[in-house]
Amino acid sequence: MKASAKKVIRQRSAWLASMFGCAAFLLMAVKLYNVSLSSLASNLVIVLFMLVIIVGAAAALGWVIARVRMRRK
Repeated sequence: MKASAKKVIRQRSAWLASMFGCAAFLLMAVKLYNVSLSSLASNLVIVLFMLVIIVGAAAALGWVIARVRMRRK
């Protein structure tokens, strides 16, 4: 196996370990601290909405910068 392939596998397994850790933490919050699933779902929706706003603003800013650069040429 090439060195780059080993690096990809190592990164993928680190990502999987992170996802399992996050899932375990959320399960612990639901089971031990009686956090409702509706609360978790509403927080997820809020986070996704904010992410869409941030990515949209970044895309709009990139578009404006590209237009300004084209105008200068």
